[in-house]
Amino acid sequence: MNITIVGGGNVGYYLTKTLLAEKHRIMLIEQSMPRCERIVAAFNTSNLSVTHGDGTDAESLLESGVRDAEALIAVTGQDQNNFVACQLGKDYFGVKRTIARVKNPKNIRVFEKLGVNSVISSTSRIAGSINQELDWSDVNQLFLQAASHVRVKEAIIGESSPFCGKRLCEIGLPKGMIMVCLVRGNIALIPNGETQLLADDSVIMLGAETELPDVLEALRGKVK
Repeated sequence: MNITIVGGGNVGYYLTKTLLAEKHRIMLIEQSMPRCERIVAAFNTSNLSVTHGDGTDAESLLESGVRDAEALIAVTGQDQNNFVACQLGKDYFGVKRTIARVKNPKNIRVFEKLGVNSVISSTSRIAGSINQELDWSDVNQLFLQAASHVRVKEAIIGESSPFCGKRLCEIGLPKGMIMVCLVRGNIALIPNGETQLLADDSVIMLGAETELPDVLEALRGKVK
């Protein structure tokens, strides 16, 4: 999953480390150049891009690659900056899920009423929320113990996906790969061979860890 993180302080650093370990692609934006350099030096991976800029500025967000993000997580030390970043991500760039860290618990209900999907005041709960809600990491931990090669991952069907508009029986998933669930709008479906895949459908895939990345990229419409 492509995730934009706004804020590269201690919380942003921790989230980056956690989510990179889960094989997400991180696009981090931070105002402090020393912090940017620290994060770049700490994680030598192509799954991380770091932009020196202001997460409350539309131009800086655009430069960071926010248009490719499926989630935006704002974890600066200022509640108002986190709200503005989430609002820009959702309203201007169409990011489907926004998560904001708040230092003042009184802001939680305000943020939620104004459209932020998840508002969390505890640093430790931010990582837990991301993993549980976006990546089923608790289930994956069970597989690590019982069947180390099996994983569960989420993908959102892209308009450019070769599978968009096709029935499940037509897309030719690898042997052993299963589409566990399909969420369309507010409705969750158990797919069968006749289920047609549409743009913006969210699907949960179960399969071998070695095969999942290619299938997920194809579903998202990002085949190399």
